[in-house]
Amino acid sequence: MPEYKTPGVYIEEISAGPRPVQPSSTTDTGFIAVLTLPTSFIPGKGKAEGMFLPIAEANPLLSWNRALAFRNLLLAAPEEAAAPAAAAAPAAGPAGEAGKPAPAKPTTAVAPKDDNRLKQLISESLPGKWELQPPSPDNTITIKGESGDTIRFPVSRTLVSTTQKGEWDLSFGADELKVLELIKGFAIPNDIGHSGNLAAADDKKKPVTIDVEAIHAALAGSAPAVTSLTSFEEWRYEFAEKLFIQIVSQSAKTTEAKAKATWDSLAPEARGSWNKWLRQHPGMHRLEIAVLGFFENGGATAYPTVVIQSAGTPGPNKRGVLEAAYDTVSAVAMLAAPGLKRDWQQAILDYAGPKGRGDLFAVMETPRYFLTRNPADMPVDELRWTKDESPYEVEILQTQGDAQARELRFNNFSNEQLLDRVIPRDDVGHGAAYGPWFIVDNPLSTGPHDRYVVAPPSGHVCGVIAATDLKAGGGVHKAPANEPVSGVAQLVTQLSDKEQGFVNIKNINIVRHRPGAGIRVWGARTTGADPLWRYISVRRLFLFVERSVRDAVTWAVFLPNTDVTRRDLATTIRSFLYSLWNQGMLDGASHSDAYNVKCDRENNPDVDVRSGILTVDVTFRPPYPAEFVRIRFRQAPMEVPG
Repeated sequence: MPEYKTPGVYIEEISAGPRPVQPSSTTDTGFIAVLTLPTSFIPGKGKAEGMFLPIAEANPLLSWNRALAFRNLLLAAPEEAAAPAAAAAPAAGPAGEAGKPAPAKPTTAVAPKDDNRLKQLISESLPGKWELQPPSPDNTITIKGESGDTIRFPVSRTLVSTTQKGEWDLSFGADELKVLELIKGFAIPNDIGHSGNLAAADDKKKPVTIDVEAIHAALAGSAPAVTSLTSFEEWRYEFAEKLFIQIVSQSAKTTEAKAKATWDSLAPEARGSWNKWLRQHPGMHRLEIAVLGFFENGGATAYPTVVIQSAGTPGPNKRGVLEAAYDTVSAVAMLAAPGLKRDWQQAILDYAGPKGRGDLFAVMETPRYFLTRNPADMPVDELRWTKDESPYEVEILQTQGDAQARELRFNNFSNEQLLDRVIPRDDVGHGAAYGPWFIVDNPLSTGPHDRYVVAPPSGHVCGVIAATDLKAGGGVHKAPANEPVSGVAQLVTQLSDKEQGFVNIKNINIVRHRPGAGIRVWGARTTGADPLWRYISVRRLFLFVERSVRDAVTWAVFLPNTDVTRRDLATTIRSFLYSLWNQGMLDGASHSDAYNVKCDRENNPDVDVRSGILTVDVTFRPPYPAEFVRIRFRQAPMEVPG
């Protein structure tokens, strides 16, 4: 310190000193969904004027979703309302199969000979000829097709009544959509799609072809943050608008600004129909279930991203999708691909680990039929993943009226080779896999017949992990296991302690129903091959510390590589580790046992200093979970009084 005698300005440089480390996020989760689009859209009419509606697809679910979403856009255009044929046509008359000329002979666009509205509804909605059977005492409607197919479903008497002819008919004022939803719920399991007739589609105009890859490129970007179910619904509405603009601008060969004006000028019913169609899409259905489960179990912030691809194609490069969505979103700490196939589970694991960002944790899923037998019409490969060309592990999620698990067990699930290969694995434990799948409330339920749906588990599990981190007494150092899973009515199958032993030793985590404790996560292992990274809590604790320190010490970059900088850097990291030890997040009787930070001339030789390299060596002891609690009992020796 200089002597201050002569008046003047004295300059003195001092060290800025250590800076506090702010803990990084461990609970923010990225969710990936896939939206498969048809390559052709057909212009709309009436209330759908200006829209381009998807063509009818062979997939039964997609054909019904399309028909029911746009069915309410039946208001005829003014010039059509004056036409005699239109005047004679019922309000629910079709416009012919989308993308094909209307038949030359009279169709249901002309009023039928009788006025039975239920028969008319069936004729419009089901392909081919169907016969409505006479009423039964148990209030069950039976419809038989010319090909031998039969659809039977119970119905409320508020929707149907019997006529003087002894036939079923719609009750006065009955909601046709509710009846169609019932037919849909029992037609899809029989692989019966909608007829394709859609009154809101202008079949006089040719369908237009869209460039799905270009639409994906236009909508790709950093994933947004959603913090509640309301926030998620707002995001989905905005995404629906952006998708509409891209499709219309391509189809009508107009600018995005004009397509936006078309969206703004649509009737509220038209915008609602578009949103309903998007929400019912298999990709959005899975995403909604996952996000619901995430928030219901304690998750705080989700980052959804949607992949858009043509049906039957492999879609865009998966690594490119993940990089575009999450490279710039540093807050994301976990990734999930709910309900997607093995290649997507592999993609999120690779991106989470050293081959990708290196600071993420992937929450993966076992195959849908890993533990249960697959239906005869659902072929699976030798690793129990489904063989269809869909990006989804199961294209149509199974719905049911109750929460009972009725599937038979696949008894060969404990096969050693299967357990080794069924899920993606890495060396350093940047992911974990969970099964079986869940039976949960169906957010798209339209009645008692589809109240529940069999859903992938990753969204709920991510919520459980987040809640474990955030709750009092918890933290990233605690294994996210023996924790209840909310929002799950039942599991598709149950495992015993002995049965779980086969999968646990192969590092596959099982969710189980525990007596007196409900449905709980009953596993805490990563898919890593290195035993040092066997436990989820150990891997995630290291990721947490590494991310926190990395983000907090950027101030040291470009400072002089001197003893002062090295001392300040070491003090910064020691202070952070001390706070973690004080919270019980590090193992050690004293802080010196729990961690060590070395940053001096010994590990920073001149050759490194001259190369611009400053090294800090950090060692700390993570707490390990008590996965196996061993309690020893012994008989006390007999003591003879002296």
